[in-house]
Amino acid sequence: MIVTLIYIIIICGILALAIWAIDALGTPEPVRRVVRVIAIVLAILFILALVANLFGVNTGLHVPPL
Repeated sequence: MIVTLIYIIIICGILALAIWAIDALGTPEPVRRVVRVIAIVLAILFILALVANLFGVNTGLHVPPL
């Protein structure tokens, strides 16, 4: 359970870094919004797969131990 929590923290950190980089690049608004939504959806999918894996559901996502 601790490993899953650590992975969730890492995913959230990567998401925050990606959103910061997207905002720092100064891309136009439609592109910025699309890329932010895609990044958030991917992060949510990874977190849901980690939580499902914690409950024993085989999602195909291999989570190596830390």
